[in-house]
Amino acid sequence: MLRALAAVHGVPGAQLAVHRDGATLHATAGAGVHEDTPFAFGAVTKTVTATVAMQLVGDGDLLLDLPVAGYLPDLTGSPMGGLRRITLRHLLGHVSGLVADHEPLDPRDESLRRYVEAIGDAECLAVPGSVFSYSSTGYVLVGRLIEMATGLSWWEAVRAFLAEPLGLGLTRLDDPRLAVPHLVCSGRATPARPQLAASLAPAAGLAGTAADLIALARSQAGAGPAEVLEPEVCELLREPVEPVPFGLASAWGLGCALYDGPRGRLAGHDGTLAGSTCSVRYDPLTGDAIALTTNGSSGTALWADLLTELAGQGFAVREDEQPPPCDGLTPDPTPYTGDYVNGATRFRVREVHTGDLLVEDGTGFAVTLLLHADGVFTVRHLDAERGTNYGRFLRDARGQVESVQISGRLARRVATAPHRMSVGA
Repeated sequence: MLRALAAVHGVPGAQLAVHRDGATLHATAGAGVHEDTPFAFGAVTKTVTATVAMQLVGDGDLLLDLPVAGYLPDLTGSPMGGLRRITLRHLLGHVSGLVADHEPLDPRDESLRRYVEAIGDAECLAVPGSVFSYSSTGYVLVGRLIEMATGLSWWEAVRAFLAEPLGLGLTRLDDPRLAVPHLVCSGRATPARPQLAASLAPAAGLAGTAADLIALARSQAGAGPAEVLEPEVCELLREPVEPVPFGLASAWGLGCALYDGPRGRLAGHDGTLAGSTCSVRYDPLTGDAIALTTNGSSGTALWADLLTELAGQGFAVREDEQPPPCDGLTPDPTPYTGDYVNGATRFRVREVHTGDLLVEDGTGFAVTLLLHADGVFTVRHLDAERGTNYGRFLRDARGQVESVQISGRLARRVATAPHRMSVGA
């Protein structure tokens, strides 16, 4: 099944691991791909970083609701600014109000300390706790908190606290064994290089196998060694935050997304990184889990079809959420066109001849938005046959469109200006 789906979607290589009824099954697809071949995790790295942080919470070394400025002397910002009020809970749940990606001046600089020193009040786009906005910037702060609490580098802490105790083969993006990423367009796969600023490693810099993700997920479900993750910590990882995300998941915990399925709530995470995709889901009640890694940008479509196939075999991962109906009317796209900004990223939204909206950010990222009722839309990548998630435009008290939530990120509408290129992940 995996090999057939990989061929359909033009994915050069993939790993699949499924744990069910006490047994784990493995499958691989692609030449040179083995069960121990590391693949880039992308944003799934965040659930690893969050787990280490929650271990420290369990040990009393970090507190969830204390402003992180008390732990981070590197953190700048005015005493009354939102930056000084952000807590670890805010960071883990993506409700800190921080921009998605603060870009370092030197993408080769690995120092989390220097990264944190460069963050100021300008990187806050909302009051902490007021809105869900996915933020890799926030997870670099979590990585720095881990360093301050342990005296180890973030990577050393990941190895000491999780990888070694659980027997995980986690590695980094410079590992020569890494499955070569590919950009897939119209069925053609072109090799690519993982592009990530070194200091963003706590947000997206890990690699490993589908088997590693199964072992981690089962540990998070409480099926691993209690000395690694205590039951109370496992439950805290899945404690929902407010406000909830829109179109990205049913809810968000302290390090994982939460999905409402036909048999209860599942936990997991998705990640993409320059030609690689990664997804994991697990049932905290049964310990059943599924993980997929691919080295093709079309791996997200493979994942969607894979879930459909597995559902037919009784492995119901989640139900597809449906957007509000349009009541037979085609919404006017005109009120939504313009520029929307999140940090250094500027989303340019314009109408195309089909009546849909095209969104570009100057880095090569481009998607179409299929409008539904009340400003809700389906996000569709240009080389995908169907939507991948939902988003929405938000209005102010006067009814004017003031922001957009896309891929979990909030971007504020600004006066249209010459397009500024965004750099990085």
